[in-house]
Amino acid sequence: MSTFLNSNNKLLTFIFFVIFFFIGIFIFSDYGISIDEDNTRVVGFLSLESVFKIFSPENIPKIKEIISGQLSEHPSLDIIPTSGVAFDLPMAFLEFIFQIEDSRQYYLLRHFSTFLFFFISSYFFYLLIKQRYNSWIISILGTIMLVASPKIFANSFYNNKDIIFMSFFIINLYLAINFLEKPNYKTSTIFAIFSALMINVRILGLILPSIIIIFYIINIFRIEKNKEKNINPLITFLILFPVFIFLFWPFLWSDPLKNFLFSFKFLGDHILTIHTFYLGQYIFATNPPWHYHLVWILVSTPLLYLSLFAIGFIFLFLRTTKRLLKIEKNDSYIDLWRSNRELQDLIFLLTFIIPLIVAVNFKSISYDSWRHLFFIYPSLLLISMFGLNLIRIYFFKKKNNYLYILILALIIPNIYWMYKNHPHQNIYFNFFAGKNFNKKFEMDFSGTSNKHALEYIAEKEDGKVKIFNLSTTDLNLSKNILKNTNRQKISITNDINDADYIINNFRDWRGITRPDEFIAPKNFEIFHEIKIDGISINTIYKKY
Repeated sequence: MSTFLNSNNKLLTFIFFVIFFFIGIFIFSDYGISIDEDNTRVVGFLSLESVFKIFSPENIPKIKEIISGQLSEHPSLDIIPTSGVAFDLPMAFLEFIFQIEDSRQYYLLRHFSTFLFFFISSYFFYLLIKQRYNSWIISILGTIMLVASPKIFANSFYNNKDIIFMSFFIINLYLAINFLEKPNYKTSTIFAIFSALMINVRILGLILPSIIIIFYIINIFRIEKNKEKNINPLITFLILFPVFIFLFWPFLWSDPLKNFLFSFKFLGDHILTIHTFYLGQYIFATNPPWHYHLVWILVSTPLLYLSLFAIGFIFLFLRTTKRLLKIEKNDSYIDLWRSNRELQDLIFLLTFIIPLIVAVNFKSISYDSWRHLFFIYPSLLLISMFGLNLIRIYFFKKKNNYLYILILALIIPNIYWMYKNHPHQNIYFNFFAGKNFNKKFEMDFSGTSNKHALEYIAEKEDGKVKIFNLSTTDLNLSKNILKNTNRQKISITNDINDADYIINNFRDWRGITRPDEFIAPKNFEIFHEIKIDGISINTIYKKY
């Protein structure tokens, strides 16, 4: 069996990615609209306006028509500095060029494109693991773990902020390691391009090139010959990196330095008057407890992945600490890593730890679970793969196939859960969250389940109906991705007494009503519930 698998590894790898791609093709239209998708769409057109002011001013009136009004006065303008436009600008351009006017069609385009980018990054994730372990089976298992991560999988169809940033991070992590191991003008240029694009999506992307530059400089001191040969690619990167940041970010064109510094300042000054439900109580998004992200990672990551991560993390942390103490005694940096593979392990460890430390120390705005730190999840899985490799070395030795079969068998329940709860995989909680997770954590904070609630009502009614939202997510936004026939049936009302139906996805960013304390009027009764693990994540009430 082992011989058959190894001799057909390219074919089997190809089949895996083809199956994954076609699954995405068939299901991408099943997902609802998340809370920020209208804002990010506007960001794209605001950036496109900046481009057209220089290259095609005659098209500016058309852009203003698309988003109905003066774009420069739109409330979402303030998210340009921190969000970047590496995804939103191309999406706006495609929508403009192909004259896509129907809301369902342009949101489906964005959903498909988000999935496509995640799909591409999953292949780079496969390459990352293969580069480290030189094993296609371990690489496939690691990629399956990435894809079979319920919360990540669901977000990969509609979260065009955090998942796009995570995808860029994966791709750039692969390019960064290539740059370290094969320093030349080509690798430095490609790394500079994708680093700039990554920072264009989210300015926290600076973490990765900063780490790589430090390691690159240490590498220069470690080698004895041809130092000049290795210095030139670094200089190339340091010159091209800011140039590409400027080129790819229209917000910087008017005043590069001032606007770039403003982006940093914006991160600290940006205030959101919203609450998030965490450990049974509402907390301000601007002042989360230090353990916020750690707890969310703990309760929303499959237990198998956490177990492997714990093994890998402990080993890597102890090894790194031991090496650092040795440097302190001997004043030597030679023993920080003993091979390129150990250097990769150290990079994976730091790209997981440093963002967490930054989030805790700077008390960054945190809400909607740990989605703002999704970009560290690939590093978590890479450390998990290190844990898997340790188990293989110490316990399975020549019986590797038994281990691989065991791991695959343990992943299958995750896949089945995702299939059973499609398309609400974002509401995933493991054993640590407990049975009544609705009394401890936010559930459908993105509001994607509202699409299915609206569809359910529309399909049950022949005529027009008025619907009231009991929670604080936007039903008008969710309505935009419905088929036109269903959209025509639905009217969203702000008067509960005028409503035929009430929808509730248990989200209250005001911090007033706990998820388990929402109450509908007495003249409404439960009509339908969307449930995950026995708990309603969206309830429809009908007037009687």
